[in-house]
Amino acid sequence: MPDAAIDRDVLITAGRALGRIDLYGPRGLTLLSLDEIEAMALALVILGLVAIPPHQIMPPERLIVERN
Repeated sequence: MPDAAIDRDVLITAGRALGRIDLYGPRGLTLLSLDEIEAMALALVILGLVAIPPHQIMPPERLIVERN
């Protein structure tokens, strides 16, 4: 069972990283830490985005799945 408190912390970190990008534009991307980049990736997982392998030509029909 996912821990809602951990999910919240990840989403807050990802949101702050997104705020940095929003404020500084492309320069903001270079200012992100690895933890912030990881939080942004985890946020996509939390929100249900399906991972697509780099060499997979066709994306899956469903890109978003419900989390249990």
